[in-house]
Amino acid sequence: MSDQSPKKQKVRFFVLAFALSFFVLAMMGLMVVFILNPVQEQTPSSQISADAFYLPKEEDNLTVLLVGHTPQNEEAIFFALVRLDMLSGRIPVILFPEQMALDEETGFGSLAEAYQSGGAAAVSKALSETYSMPVDRYADGDSQSLIDAVNRIGIAEYELDQALSYNENGIFISLSAGRQLIDGQKFLDILRYPDYEEGQLEQCREGAHLIASYINSRLEAVLGQNAPALVSGLLDLVDTNISYLDFESRLPALTFLSKLSGEPAQAYTPTGGWNKDGVFVPDAATRRQLVQIFA
Repeated sequence: MSDQSPKKQKVRFFVLAFALSFFVLAMMGLMVVFILNPVQEQTPSSQISADAFYLPKEEDNLTVLLVGHTPQNEEAIFFALVRLDMLSGRIPVILFPEQMALDEETGFGSLAEAYQSGGAAAVSKALSETYSMPVDRYADGDSQSLIDAVNRIGIAEYELDQALSYNENGIFISLSAGRQLIDGQKFLDILRYPDYEEGQLEQCREGAHLIASYINSRLEAVLGQNAPALVSGLLDLVDTNISYLDFESRLPALTFLSKLSGEPAQAYTPTGGWNKDGVFVPDAATRRQLVQIFA
């Protein structure tokens, strides 16, 4: 039995040495494979810049005036300011009454007057001069353009606080209260509904909440693989000075915002009073707010 023990030990040492040699050779082979053919993650360049390397910068900020108008008489349905504010990581949204006052130096008494005279470009300039804030771009479309734009981007859930019912002057609106899916037609109906209990300021408040909610719901979807075709198609629907380059250059910023926790789009409502001529005059708090948020 003592003669068998050394032989068994030799066999064990041989097996162990063979196993260790095989393991070392296998590891060396794997190293060669990875060095010569490194694994490449198939990550879009925009996602890399947004997730790993993007840092918020002031030049990515952008304030856009959105205008919706009726196709028949070119009267405005709404005036909205939307700002991409990268330094604070938010997208403020505010709507104004069409009869909101402008400084006399602009040559117009109200937003509606500026729009009737020179369209969205004149409104952008007048807002910038009156409230000391940049309005970098504008997009102006009729009601059908708005419906088409929302339908292209996609439906979204929205909580409507009250039922909306209206049937006059060729306009039929019938929306129930509560959570529901909003398509282009419902989107337009909420923005143009004329019988809010608190009048135009409530209309502005509801419209700002709607647009902010929609941005928060659909922002990531807009940045998908079909973003170039989608954005190009949307720009063709409206009269605008926004270029595709404006979107492309801010794609990392938008992707960065879409991945932040919380909801970047926030709704604001102007406060003030109406003068004897039916013009809405923002109070000092609104003027300060516009400068702080949009300037």
